[in-house]
Amino acid sequence: MRLSIATKIFIAFAGITVVFTSVLMFGAFRTQALHSQIRAINLRIVPLSLVLSDVQTDLKSFHVVLNERDPLVLRRTLQFTRLVFSLPERFDERIRAAAAMAEPGAARELLGPELAHMQGVHQRLGELHEQAQHFSRRSMEFSDLVLSERAQDGAQAAEALAKAQNQLRIDARSLDQSITSLRNDLRVLTDLALTRANDNERSSLYALGALSGLALVMAIALLIVVLLTVRPLTVLTEAARRIGQGDYRPLNNLQKRALGTDEIALLTREFNSMAVSLGERDARIHTQHAALIRSERLATIGRMTSLITHELRNPLSSINLNAEMLMDSLNEHGINEADPEVMPLLETIIGEVDRLRDITEEYLVYARLPTPKLEVENVRDIIQGLIDFHVWEWAQQEVAIDFDVESDEVLVEVDANQLRQALLNILKNAIEASPPESTVFIEVRCEAERALIEVRDAGAGIGEDVREHIFEPFFTTKGNGTGLGLPMTQQIIEQHAGQIHITSTGGQGTTFTIALPLAQRP
Repeated sequence: MRLSIATKIFIAFAGITVVFTSVLMFGAFRTQALHSQIRAINLRIVPLSLVLSDVQTDLKSFHVVLNERDPLVLRRTLQFTRLVFSLPERFDERIRAAAAMAEPGAARELLGPELAHMQGVHQRLGELHEQAQHFSRRSMEFSDLVLSERAQDGAQAAEALAKAQNQLRIDARSLDQSITSLRNDLRVLTDLALTRANDNERSSLYALGALSGLALVMAIALLIVVLLTVRPLTVLTEAARRIGQGDYRPLNNLQKRALGTDEIALLTREFNSMAVSLGERDARIHTQHAALIRSERLATIGRMTSLITHELRNPLSSINLNAEMLMDSLNEHGINEADPEVMPLLETIIGEVDRLRDITEEYLVYARLPTPKLEVENVRDIIQGLIDFHVWEWAQQEVAIDFDVESDEVLVEVDANQLRQALLNILKNAIEASPPESTVFIEVRCEAERALIEVRDAGAGIGEDVREHIFEPFFTTKGNGTGLGLPMTQQIIEQHAGQIHITSTGGQGTTFTIALPLAQRP
């Protein structure tokens, strides 16, 4: 669907508006993303670190149990504070809360590396939870051991209690180290998130500046395009005036400057197409006019020739018959062929009548050239048969024939008799133009779906002034020619949808080239 220039300009300016709006939306989006990152730090990472800090504080409060050496004091402490019973529950609750904060779904505001880091934290929290549960079980076992009756009897019970207390101290230290390491990771994660937030803020500013500059450049480019789009109208107006005066040259320079497929570009292409069409039509009209004049002239010549030939044939036949009867009558009266006064005159009359009869026959053939009966024929066979039939006659003139064919089978759809007549006319002219002991070359080849027949003689060549009229009826440079052989040849070739061309160079002979369409193979 083609849009008008006004619509396209509106769309372009709307596009600029969209670009500026997109820039603003991009800024808002990047700001929102930055806010989400800061929010993730405030709502996920910092609270998570605080929860772990609380867990670590609770763990340190357990040191009063781990550092007490007196079993009696230790027992009273456990009985009054209930520390062992409350701490494991708080550990479990807080570590679960920390794990919930570190879940990937809850930390979706974080980006790439931070999110991967948080997933690692979540995994380590799971390990920490298992470690805390193990510590809780050990602390309960220690509490049971302290509060049992056996803990009050003997050195063996004191040794077992000290051993359990020492193991619990090791577990507490390990748990504390794990929490400290995890808090350090959270601190690194916080620094990483803050650094990325700062980078995003800086890149957002750069991107907003670049996009704003790009939008401004697009607006300026749009104005330039609009000016360039409208500018060719003046040139088109002048060209239209020139077309009206008969100058059909296309606007090549303007066509190079035309942009896109808008109305002016389309108008430029259509204008050029119109100019080319008008030029071709004008040339075609001139060609058709010349062909029409030539056709009318040939038709008139044909009718006149047919009429004159018809009117001359009967008198010529009568003259020939009377001359022969007169010769017979003179023989009967004793005047024989040796008479130097009468008989040569009668023989001259009969010879001239025969020559005129041959001329009228040639005129009649030209005037009544029938429509060709097309059949698929082999050009090689037609030419070879023609050469074989006339080779003795041409040998008397001491001219050799060199026949070269590209392929043994060059098929064309022609009337064999008419093509043979056309080739005979050309070959006769070539042999008559060639000096004794020379060669006339005939070459047949296929080129671009056409059969090309070239006949090249060894004569003196034909001048350009003669070549311009050589296919005109009755034009001849021979003293005894009718000037109908080559026009008849051209008419035959054109009736077979072919072309005939002549090329000649002074002193280097003349070449006639016949081009006929190749027959379609079944």
